[in-house]
Amino acid sequence: MKLNTIKSQGGKAVIAAMMLSTGATALNAKENKGVIMTVDGEEIPTSEFLYLFQKNNSQQVEPQTLDEYLDLFQVYRLKVAEAKQEGVDTTSNFKKEIRQYRRELLEPYITDTAFINNLVDIAMDREKTVLESSHIMFIRTHDEEKDKRSLEILDSLRQELLNGADFIELAKKYSQDKFSSEKGGYLGYTPAGTFPYGFETAEYETPEGEISDIVESHVGWHIIKSGARKPAEEFNHPVRSYDEIKADVLRKSSSPFDTRFFEIRRNNIENLKKKHPKMVEAIANLPEDEAYEVLIAEEEVDQYANNPEYHNLVDEYTNGSLLYEVSVKNVWDKASNDEEGLNDYYNANRANYTWDTPHAKGVLVQAVNDSVADVIRANVIGMSPDEVVKYVRSNFKKEATADKFNMAKGANAMVDNLMFGEAETTPKIKSFKTYFIVDGRIVDAPEELNDVKSLVVSDYQEQLENDWVNSLRGKHTVQINQKELKNLHKTLKKEKSH
Repeated sequence: MKLNTIKSQGGKAVIAAMMLSTGATALNAKENKGVIMTVDGEEIPTSEFLYLFQKNNSQQVEPQTLDEYLDLFQVYRLKVAEAKQEGVDTTSNFKKEIRQYRRELLEPYITDTAFINNLVDIAMDREKTVLESSHIMFIRTHDEEKDKRSLEILDSLRQELLNGADFIELAKKYSQDKFSSEKGGYLGYTPAGTFPYGFETAEYETPEGEISDIVESHVGWHIIKSGARKPAEEFNHPVRSYDEIKADVLRKSSSPFDTRFFEIRRNNIENLKKKHPKMVEAIANLPEDEAYEVLIAEEEVDQYANNPEYHNLVDEYTNGSLLYEVSVKNVWDKASNDEEGLNDYYNANRANYTWDTPHAKGVLVQAVNDSVADVIRANVIGMSPDEVVKYVRSNFKKEATADKFNMAKGANAMVDNLMFGEAETTPKIKSFKTYFIVDGRIVDAPEELNDVKSLVVSDYQEQLENDWVNSLRGKHTVQINQKELKNLHKTLKKEKSH
């Protein structure tokens, strides 16, 4: 493979070009096994370049050519290389973030759609019925001995009920649900989704008039007496749409407080065991949650190796995060926090910062009445604008407010009235009845950095970006595989003709 060492031309990398929505797809990236370039000897797959190129162009009003995008991609990859050299990818916070993203990204690939749809069908069916029930509850204490004793008592009570004991009397005497115990445990008629899913399932699966097994929920344990069933329409309870119910099922089942969370996990475990039979023995004696993590880790490796879509999204997010962190450190924070550098840049480029129209500057004070306004006027004489703002906000709280301003005519009606001779107006804050200006004056051009700071920060950031990129070009070696690039041109031209 013939490689040409290059020093790329300038140009500001735009992170948005690399971190776009995940909805786009790369047309031919998954088929391409070549190498488009190396950065410090690291081979960069053509598939990655093509994926991002096509993804970027799908979001652009005027798509870039392959060669135009190549320069952006080089800068992107130079920054990623710098981030790795600085050790960004070795920090615990970064590793944790990437692990979490990979796990979230994996979810759609391990989701059993048929299993989820069955849960939705169950919820849809229950939605049509409002069910009457009563219960006896013992609250979970997280004290092993006390909870063990509660279960023993509940088991004894259940046996009494099966032998004909009165449910109402036992509920009044033993139930720890203070809201229902006085009513003999009666919960009334409730629609599906009212109670925790495990409780609800026991309600619906226990025949009318009969007693359930002991049911566990996140708050404790229950014995349920199932009552009558009536159509939801009798209670004016609207039946939700399929999509609404599905969204509700997905939301609730994502929490371990919902027993469907564990049903879904167990189903996933069985599916993953079938896909990775070599792991069955390794997880045989592990607790369920640990076994699941082992299988998930194996599935992540498999998806990254064999699923181009997953591979590309993982790499895109990982490299985009590296680029973000290294850019914050070397450009964005520096541009915002380097006061000396900002002042030097402003003074060297002062002629570039002008206004088309004069600006009014000063401190706008609004007060609840003239008496408060007079006190402020008397006490702020000789203060700087910053001192005026601090004094008013510290001493008058709800009675007055003060804000520095620097604006052209038309930006604020109160400033227009007092500084530009426009009509009197009413303060926007209704509790303030009067307003005045401290140290107001009209200026034709910026007097200091703060007058145009946002513009200067933006321009200074661009200079820092360009200087940084130029330093990266000298620090890292990029080699373009010209043969691969030529082949890409041919392939894309051929696809476009079709």
